[in-house]
Amino acid sequence: MLINTVSTLALYCSRCGKIEMHDLSRFTLKGSVGRELTCGCGQRLATVSGVGHDQYLLDIPCVVCETSHIVCVDMKDFWQGRVNKIYCAAANLELGFSGGRRAIEQAITAQQQEFDSMVRDMTSEDYVDNPQVMFEVLNKVHDIAERGGVYCRCGGNIIEADVQPDAIELVCVHCNGRRVIAAKTEEDALAVQGIVTIEIGPGRRSHRR
Repeated sequence: MLINTVSTLALYCSRCGKIEMHDLSRFTLKGSVGRELTCGCGQRLATVSGVGHDQYLLDIPCVVCETSHIVCVDMKDFWQGRVNKIYCAAANLELGFSGGRRAIEQAITAQQQEFDSMVRDMTSEDYVDNPQVMFEVLNKVHDIAERGGVYCRCGGNIIEADVQPDAIELVCVHCNGRRVIAAKTEEDALAVQGIVTIEIGPGRRSHRR
């Protein structure tokens, strides 16, 4: 019987927003205390510690909560190879994935392809001023939203996106708070790349008849 001795942690960076993959071995993790995982940009992604014989503890900094989350990972699940999502329970923020590297890569690719197809249908040249910039900005906003990083200060968690010719307007369904993300020039595309979270300010709750 072939025993899987390597699993992968794929974690989003709170500084640059990219996802970084770390392959971990049973043998290097066994008995380890406080193994630190970092992003290519230098940001600390997590600290991994073994707890007894059946759990790992992940200490992951969270940019939304401005603190660190302690996430317990069952060793059996970790080494099975299937993809498991890791969340910040407080903000419903997706922090990353655990599982087999190939399975994680396939899940991320499939998710991206589905979104790309949807965006191309939305960004026709007849409506959008600059389709390429709109595509890039929508792509980034989608990545942030997938992790739960688009949120409203009122606490509402249902956010709608309205694509306009030169911008994306994010609207909180609960309080009608709004945030406009410019999407017309190359400067707009560059500016959004540095964003890790998008906070919407509360507005007046709409009353419809």
